[in-house]
Amino acid sequence: MKIIDLGKTEYTQVLRLQKKLFEQKIKEEVEDTVLITEHYPVYTTGKTTKPEHLSDIPPDIPVVPVERGGSITFHGTGQIVVYPIINLQSRKLSVKNFVWGLEEIMMQTLHELNIKSYRHDSYRGVFTEKGKIGFVGIKISHFVSYHGFSLNVDVDKKFFRHIIPCGITGIPVANISDFIPDIPIETVKSILIEKIKNIL
Repeated sequence: MKIIDLGKTEYTQVLRLQKKLFEQKIKEEVEDTVLITEHYPVYTTGKTTKPEHLSDIPPDIPVVPVERGGSITFHGTGQIVVYPIINLQSRKLSVKNFVWGLEEIMMQTLHELNIKSYRHDSYRGVFTEKGKIGFVGIKISHFVSYHGFSLNVDVDKKFFRHIIPCGITGIPVANISDFIPDIPIETVKSILIEKIKNIL
């Protein structure tokens, strides 16, 4: 499995790369690949997005409809975004176990930082006592995954106030920096990469 850190990127640039790798992976022309990035501000809408979830979008931030599951979310600097383009069948993974694994990567990363987290009975993602901190939205076709998950490190939470993140009301959004002020994103990323290697 190849892990590629792209640094800070425009969302549509990485979406094109994902789709290219996805098509190549279906044909088994490339090995399993995990892309890691921070995006410049963007909103993305998934299959369950409703108009009321995005009624207050700032006009200067793009909104990109994508094929993944879930509703609307925000990506921005201070958030680690991970896109696994992998063959689930060759790894003997069901979709349920794959999603569980993505959540587990985030939860084990938080555990290393002494932050308690948990899964919610009703929603996908990772939650803490201060709010939802990890987000999952995937697409599977021909047993190959793309899209993925994001973990908030120190993202500006004002951008989430313009939407109903993931269509969930009543649960705030949290950052790792709410627990550990001034934590470098590279510190979190290095832990996260180790967990990706161990779990995927």
